[in-house]
Amino acid sequence: MKRCYLLLLFPLLLFSKPQIEHLTIHDNDFYIITDTYDIYDSKGEVMKFYREENTYDMTHLFHLTLEEKTGTCSARSIEEGAYEIDGDKITLYSFWDRQGRIYDVPYGARIQRYRIQPDGTLALLSSRVYVETTKKSFDPESAIRFLWESPQNEADKKAFVDYITSVEHQYKGRFVFGEDAKTLVKEVKAAIRRKNLKRWK
Repeated sequence: MKRCYLLLLFPLLLFSKPQIEHLTIHDNDFYIITDTYDIYDSKGEVMKFYREENTYDMTHLFHLTLEEKTGTCSARSIEEGAYEIDGDKITLYSFWDRQGRIYDVPYGARIQRYRIQPDGTLALLSSRVYVETTKKSFDPESAIRFLWESPQNEADKKAFVDYITSVEHQYKGRFVFGEDAKTLVKEVKAAIRRKNLKRWK
């Protein structure tokens, strides 16, 4: 079985040296493959989660960016991520930030919680997201301003609803506001700190 698995992963192993972790949950075999990349001005690390089928084929279930930096030191978009597995539950953490003189990239966080079902499929339990798609000052007329100020008329309300709907669709989560958003960001940053502490040990 392991030989079959390695043959299936051979194309991945040809051009990189990914880390491979095997998990058994509900009598199903899963593999976490973590790999790095360096493409143009983007460098990072991504985690991919696969389920092994009875035919020894691998089904890709999801991927998570663990680290990505795009741009230069003076203007950089940053994405960090972490994952935690507790029994048959998987929690994915994502954080977006900007560094330097860059204004048209996101800032925010997301937590997605999944359960692995007995048949090996994933069930989404919850997904919370808070994202500012640009810096507040980037476009003073953008509906993003209503994250900090109240809409004044029906056109403003519609624009804000459209903004929230767009973010929820793009980032695949339920938008949270106010204290819930602050709590979300804190939880994501804490998970990333836990990940980094494990690496240093």
